[in-house]
Amino acid sequence: MLNRLGIRWKLTLLQTGLFLVAGAVVVTLAYFENQVVIMPARFTDVEGETPVPELATSAGPTGGVELWRRTTLSSLLLQWTVALSVMTLLAGFLAWWATGRVLNRVQRMTAQARGISTANLHERIGVEGPQDEIKELSDTFDDLLTRLDDAFHAQGRFIANASHELRTPLAVARTTIQVGLSSTDPKRVERVRRELLHNNDRCVALINGLLTLAHCEQGLHRREAVALDEVARRVVADRPVDDSTDGSGITLHASEVCRVWGDSVLLSQLVHNLVDNAVRYNVPGGHVLIEVHRDGRLRVGNTGPMVGPNEVAGLFEPFRRGAGRVGTTDGAGLGLSIVRAIVRAHEGRIDARAKEDGGLLIDVALPPSRTYVTSATMASPREANESPAR
Repeated sequence: MLNRLGIRWKLTLLQTGLFLVAGAVVVTLAYFENQVVIMPARFTDVEGETPVPELATSAGPTGGVELWRRTTLSSLLLQWTVALSVMTLLAGFLAWWATGRVLNRVQRMTAQARGISTANLHERIGVEGPQDEIKELSDTFDDLLTRLDDAFHAQGRFIANASHELRTPLAVARTTIQVGLSSTDPKRVERVRRELLHNNDRCVALINGLLTLAHCEQGLHRREAVALDEVARRVVADRPVDDSTDGSGITLHASEVCRVWGDSVLLSQLVHNLVDNAVRYNVPGGHVLIEVHRDGRLRVGNTGPMVGPNEVAGLFEPFRRGAGRVGTTDGAGLGLSIVRAIVRAHEGRIDARAKEDGGLLIDVALPPSRTYVTSATMASPREANESPAR
């Protein structure tokens, strides 16, 4: 039967029951204590002395001592029982009232939570009151709703971006296949094959970029100390020699070990995208400069074309392709969007600004790990000096 009762009734009955048990114990102890104390007295006179009370016994002349004693104890017991009953009822009422005041906030939380759906995930419970367990529960629910809202928005953006961007390469592939089927010329068929392969590579790169972007927007699942300077060296060293800005060079400044707290795979993707963007959007014979500082700061700049101040903010939007590419026109416009998502997932900061003489300068600040080790203790001064990678 108790399982059918609400939590308010259960708490009220529990508190009232505890009060009743404690009161009954006190009354019982008082009853037995007064059995010894309550005893009628008679006075005996001693000549020349003050009358001294003498305890009477049940064998006294009146014969009603024991009856008087029992009557007194019964009267006290009745009074105590009535008082305990009244106080128990009062305690039950106060317990019901206090429990209702506390659970009223929970009921408001329940009503607000029931009204939240996928259409209004932006709403929050926001229970007011002291910073207690219920307020903590409300804040936890609000944090959960925030994560759900971000996840739903990320899912919606992923679907919209994927459907929008895949429409063009799929249409191109269909047209190419139709042209190839209508021709038996070996050279034309070979050209169609190359175009299909190129188009397929573009689709794969686009899907990988979208998946990375969606993964970053969901936050990090694991963190570790990552040597960002080593990541930058590896990214620069892995770039093909002929994949530069038409004869330009890449210079890396990383004379100190920089350890940050994050995901090594995503941080490698971050540095790769920044360097790749600086290489692609450059001028013939231009230059790319990479700086890594021990406090978790990464700076990548190039000598690219002039960028308007109003264009800088839009560079981090998905599928935004800037002017001034060097060489290939491949790419889905997700490079800097992924960079921003990775920085946000690491709880860092990113800032981009146009250089007065042309080009773009991007600063990234990541949370450093607790341990800093300078490369002076790990490498010789000659190895620690800056060295161009190209």
